Amino acid sequence: MITLLTRHNRRRGFTITELLVVIGLIALLIGILLPALAAVKSGGLMTKSMANMRQIATWMRLYSSDNREFILPSQFDYSDNSYPGKVRSIITAGLGHGAEHEGTWSDILWTVFEVARFPEAQVAPPAGSGHEYRFDSPDIELYNIVGGDLPNPFRSAAQNTDQIAGGKGPTPFGTGAQERGRPGFFAANNFFDANPNNDETFNGWFTNAQIKIPEQSMYLVDSFYGEIIQDEPEPFDRERPTGPNDDTDDFGAGEPTIEVDFRYAGETCLMLFLDGHVGPQGIWKNLDDLQGDPAVPQDHGRGIRIQNLTQN
Repeated sequence: MITLLTRHNRRRGFTITELLVVIGLIALLIGILLPALAAVKSGGLMTKSMANMRQIATWMRLYSSDNREFILPSQFDYSDNSYPGKVRSIITAGLGHGAEHEGTWSDILWTVFEVARFPEAQVAPPAGSGHEYRFDSPDIELYNIVGGDLPNPFRSAAQNTDQIAGGKGPTPFGTGAQERGRPGFFAANNFFDANPNNDETFNGWFTNAQIKIPEQSMYLVDSFYGEIIQDEPEPFDRERPTGPNDDTDDFGAGEPTIEVDFRYAGETCLMLFLDGHVGPQGIWKNLDDLQGDPAVPQDHGRGIRIQNLTQN
């Protein structure tokens, strides 16, 4: 009797085949769940980035209402003005960029609306930057001091996914960002360049009334390159590779010249338009895909305008 009970109560273990089946099912479930979780995370980052862009649109409207309806410039140089103002009145030390009374749209909004200060950065270098970022928006130096969780409504909630090989440092003016892994840039359309020293790109100041189709006119776009983006084909062109003698030598030979960062799930970027709405855009080939081929009158592309915003 004792022997019989022992035989019937003996437990059978898993076979190797059964273990392999269980492991395979677990791997299959993980393979299904991970992309879904990544998409959920990316969607959350996109939602937060869209909220940041909408906040920027609100500040832009307030800026325009206080400045005779002029649109916020993408970049500026007030150094020759009789009263240069407070914006970027402290030069960022040790990085080879930043100039007194010179900066970008984000420096203007940061200063005018007193977004934040960082006293912990005011100590002298190398422990700090020597100022508290009262008059210019945060740059990589501040991120290195206070860490990656720095609240900054003028950056994306998602990280820069690329950087420029052999660039000139993390300047916001589009001359070679080195900030992969930091909060991604929002780049302003340099159609609104108000820097009189930029002979090639300077367009002057524009009022809201001069913009013909504001709901189609892009002001901001996700970028890994810097806080401005030129209103030229190259920064939007995925098909135009650089060559060994190309002028855009911040990019490696043979790399596309595109500066837009498709940093969300499904290769998507965000754009802020001059009517204040924010929308996602999937990947494209070149600038003509966005605003149409100028050689074909009926081709309007996706109905997104980057250039010639004052023309019908």
